[in-house]
This record gives sequence, C-alpha cells and structure tokens, in this order.
Amino acid sequence: MRHAALATGAAVVVGWPWAAPPYFVFLASLIAINAIVAIGLNLLSGYTNQLSFGHAGFLAIGAYAAAILTIRAPALPVPASLLLAGLVTAAVGFALGVPCLRLEGLYLAMATLAFGFVVVEAILNLEWLTRGNDGLHVPAARLGPWTFATDTARYYLVVAVAALLIVAAVNISRTRTGRALLAVRESEIAAQASGVNLAAYKTLAFVVSAFYTGVAGGLFALVVGFLSPDSFDVFLSVDFVAMIIVGGLGSILGSVIGAAVITALNDSLAGFQNYRPLIFGAILVTSMLFMPGGIASALRKIPSTRRRSMISRGSLLLLLAVTLSALPAAAQPGVSDTEIVIGGSNSFSGPLAFTGDQITKFGVDLYVRVVNDAGGIHGRKIRTVYYDDGYRPQDAVANTKKLVEQDKVFAIIIPQGSPPVVATLEYLEENKVPLLFPYQSSPVTRGKRYVLQGMTLSDRSSKMMIDYLAGQRKIKKFAALYQDDEYGKSFLTAFEKDLKRFGLNLIAAESVKRGVMDVSAQVAKLQAAKPEVTFLVLVPGPGAQALKERQKIGWADTLMVSTGPLTDERYLALAGDAAEGVEGLSLWPDPVTSDLPGVKLYREHMQRYFPKNEPNRYSIAGYFAGMLFAEGAKRAGRNLTRESLMTSLESVKGFESGILPPITIGPDHETQKQGFWVRVEKGRFKQLTDWLKSE
Repeated sequence: MRHAALATGAAVVVGWPWAAPPYFVFLASLIAINAIVAIGLNLLSGYTNQLSFGHAGFLAIGAYAAAILTIRAPALPVPASLLLAGLVTAAVGFALGVPCLRLEGLYLAMATLAFGFVVVEAILNLEWLTRGNDGLHVPAARLGPWTFATDTARYYLVVAVAALLIVAAVNISRTRTGRALLAVRESEIAAQASGVNLAAYKTLAFVVSAFYTGVAGGLFALVVGFLSPDSFDVFLSVDFVAMIIVGGLGSILGSVIGAAVITALNDSLAGFQNYRPLIFGAILVTSMLFMPGGIASALRKIPSTRRRSMISRGSLLLLLAVTLSALPAAAQPGVSDTEIVIGGSNSFSGPLAFTGDQITKFGVDLYVRVVNDAGGIHGRKIRTVYYDDGYRPQDAVANTKKLVEQDKVFAIIIPQGSPPVVATLEYLEENKVPLLFPYQSSPVTRGKRYVLQGMTLSDRSSKMMIDYLAGQRKIKKFAALYQDDEYGKSFLTAFEKDLKRFGLNLIAAESVKRGVMDVSAQVAKLQAAKPEVTFLVLVPGPGAQALKERQKIGWADTLMVSTGPLTDERYLALAGDAAEGVEGLSLWPDPVTSDLPGVKLYREHMQRYFPKNEPNRYSIAGYFAGMLFAEGAKRAGRNLTRESLMTSLESVKGFESGILPPITIGPDHETQKQGFWVRVEKGRFKQLTDWLKSE
C-alpha cells in the first residue's frame, strides 16, 4: 500500500507539466523551492531549536550568487552554479553560526533578523555587481546543449534537485548526526552529557541549513528570471517560519506540506495583500492551538492504511482537476462570445497603494462600467482582474504570469511603477501580450511591438521641464533628489542630457534607496550646493519628507520641482504647508474644476458609480486608459485579436477624448507627449502655462 501511494505521488509529480496549465507548473516550481528552504530551516529550528528569521537573507545570497554566475559564466553548467551558490551561502552560514553560538531564544531571533537586513543593504550598495534597486534579469540556465528556457524544463530541474535534497535530509535525520541534532533540541544539558559537541553540531546545523537555502535561492533566480532586493524582506523569513510551524517542526514531510500550503495561500491572496498578515496570523494561532505538531503530526494520527488511501485518492483528484482546467480554451485568450478579460498587477499596498486603487478600481473600472452598462463592445462585456504587487518587481512578474497563464487575460492594462513594469516587459513581449498604458516613465518601453505607453516618458517630461525652466525662465543651477532605481535614474539621465543643450550640468544629485524615508542627509548636501531648482524624483512618502526637511532647516532659496506621478495635490499634501510653492509638470487637467467636456463627463460618471470617491488625477488617468482600450477594441471589430487590437490602436489619429489634446499614436506607441506647468497655491495646483510640447 505504501509503495502504491509513493508511486501515485511520483506519477503526479512527473506528469504535472503535461496535465497542468503553465502557471500551475510555475507555481509547483515555487512550492518545491520553498520546500527546500523549509527543510533547511527545519534542520536548524526543528532539530536544534535555533529559531531563525534570517533565511530570506540566505535565499538572497544564493539567488544572487547563481544569477551572477549565470550572467558572467554562461557556459557554466547549472549543477555547478547551484552547487557554488549553496557553498557560498553555507560559508556565510558558518560565519553567522559561530558568533550565534552564545545566543538563544529571542536574542538569536533578533540576530538573524538583523542579518536579513544586512544582506538586503549589501545588495542595494553593491550596485556594480547586483544592479541594486534596478533589479537583475537572469538568463536561462544551460546544461551542455540544453537550455532551461521553459517552465516545464525549469520544473523538472527544480523537482530533481528537491528530490535529491529531500533524500539527503531524510538520511541525515536517520544518522548519528541527526540523532545528535535531535538530542540538542530536547535538552542541551543531556546532549552534552552524552558526549554531543554542542558548538560543532549547532554550527553544522547553520551551515547545512544555509546550504539548502542557498541552493533554493539559485533555483529561485532561474525560475523567476528577475531579482530585486525588495523580495527578500523580513516577511519572507516569517513565511518560512510559518511553513515549518504549519507543516510540523522536526518533520521533512511537514516541511514539504507547509511549503505547499503557505505558497498556495500566498498565491490565492495575490489580490488581497492588505489582509495577508491577518490571515497568516490566524492560521499560525489556529495551528499552534489545535495542531501543535503541525499537519504532519496530525496525519500520523490517522491509521496508516487510511492515510495512504487518502494520499493516493487526493493526488489523483488533484491531477484530474488540474487536467480539466488545462483543457483547450478559446482561440484568442481572454475573448469569448460574451466577454473580454483584461487585468494587471498593481500596487494595492505599499508606497503607491492609493495610486493603484485609483487608476484601476476607480479609473479603468469606472469606464468599464460605463461601457458595460451601454451594452459592451460588439456585444461583449469587459471584465477586469487585478493582483497586488506592492511595488515589488518580483511579485509583479509572478502576478503577470498568473494573469496570462491562469486567468487568460486578453491584455495587461495600466500596471504601475517603472521597476515592476520593466521586470515584466520581456515576458509580455515574448508571449505577444499587449501591455496597455503602463503608468510609468522609463523610456525602456518605447518602440516595443506590444507596448502602448500611457504616461509621458521621462525624456519627454525632462525636455519640457528643462526647456521651460532653463529656456524661458533662464535658470542656471539645477540639482536632483532621485530614487535609486529605474524610475529615478531615467529622469536623472534625461535631465543631464537636456541641460547640456543649454551648456549646463546638474550641480548636485543625491539618491534615495527605495523604501527609505529619512532623507535629511541628502537634503543637507543639496542645500550646500545652492541650486536654484531642485528636482524631486521620488515616490510620495520620501517626497513629502524631503519637503518637510527643507522647511525644517529653513532652506528657502531653491525652487522644489516635482516630477512624474508625484505631481499631484493629493501626494504633495502629505507634506502639509511645506508643499506650498512647489512647482511641476502636470500631465492631466484639474479633475475637480476643469470645464473640458471629457473631464466633466468623468465627474458625472464618478458621481454616478462611485459617489464617495473624490475625483483625482490618478483615477482620470485610469479612466482615460479604459477609454483608449475601448476605442481600440471597437475599431478592431467583432473578430478581436491581440494583433487586431494593436493594429487598431496604431491607427488612432487626432482622437478627441475631451480630456487631453487630440491623440495620435505613432510608431513609438506613445499616447502622451504634452504637459503644462503648475504651482501649488493653498493646496491646489494653479496652471501657469498652456500645454507644453516635447516635440
């Protein structure tokens, strides 16, 4: 009976890629990777009682080590790169484990927690090696003539490595070493009295645990294909701890089960990240109260014959359910006789949560409701699907794969932020999925076949800003406070280029790491340079702090100029009266007071469908994106395909939206090329110019 259950499980694992949709293959790979981490953590915490909240740091070390090896030594076989990633991480584990010998309980947890923060800071500051906040694209791994370029190939690689490490862990647990580790967990005094070298075995547990996690990190880099330091935060370490608690401390099977449960739960909560801590907390409390030994312990209490039968039947039912979900869909993904499905990954938590909500749920969806209530497009209603990435590039990659492969969306609409958008760009282009009107400013999207840019790109914004300030107002001294990622650097590069046209240079530029709120040191350095204009290329939180700090130190002889999505009353208002007098380039007319016909109609629709939501520049941007998509879909006709949509949008010339000047979409696929200058006066923007042009 046991052999039959094992055979059934093996058959499900081997046959999974042929029965499951592509996204479920990707998800299964993530489960296997997390299972490796959980086993490594269990060997440390479950076997020696050393609690670690630093395993996200170990995962990051392994991931970046494997990624850098793959990039710089492309001929290196993937087993060698994974082994080296594991060994590098094991060496770091040894370096951490030795000083941690004197620590236990809360003090050990705090030390490992601090280690995780140190690793993230190291990644951010070793930009020449890791590309810092810009993120690192990881090419497909190779093994001789074979390339692991598909989800199926990567799945089999991950499963093969996971199987080897599971067998190794089982063997370790049955050896003298495993018994010594368990003795340490039960009682250090008794173990020492029995001849167990506590220091040696505790350090060994750290090294082995780090090795497992480093190998998992290497696999993670190869499977996801994009690395960013945001993804290796403390919450990931908490996830790993949750896996071994839910699955069962000191259990290899429990590690695998816990990894599957937590990974699947994380995936199902992709659209509800704000509720994730609450749900996870409830699960952990429930598990400790009613299953203190975890799921593995609960399974052991079930009679063996019944348990094996349950596992066999469950495996077969799971395979059948997934097979049915993978049956051939409509010829054109996301388009049926009755509906069109579009969606996107966006920030519904994190620093841009307000923007994410407004451009999607109160922007795109507002126009979608108008269209659907009018009968839809050629008889089809529009349905939207969104997932939360929290402004984290790697989450955006996973969400986008889920949207395309599981939800079968027809197009991705208005994702937000240069780092997340750039991370998904290659995948969408390869799969020929339209990326419509991304709310970001990096020029890297320009000229892509399946991208139609939404926001005015940074080089066009820069040209209008420098032409106005250096050309019309004759300002000579410029400085910049910018976010140290693709968003900030694209503006910085454009400013430097455009200033040279006037024989000028930036006299100072200070960077701010993504997520950092304290900008006092940077503001002080900029003040010392005495610029006439200081550009703020930041997200709202640090932007508001910069304005408050400037007011606090009495720095009044510089004009603060906001850029990109920061140029909005709502976000500048976070700085209170410190925002008074700030100027910038606005891309949208005033949604509250403008008499433009399209803006008035937008306000009417907002009042009808979302009367409690105040009109704002973000929701009108989403509303406009929904309008352009609907226009393209109408022009494409009843036989709507991705290619016909792109062709129809490329044919847009002089389109009157009643919101912006007439829109013509050329070969560069840009929809916005203009803006106007504004100044904050009593909390509202005062328009100082007519529409400025970038051409």
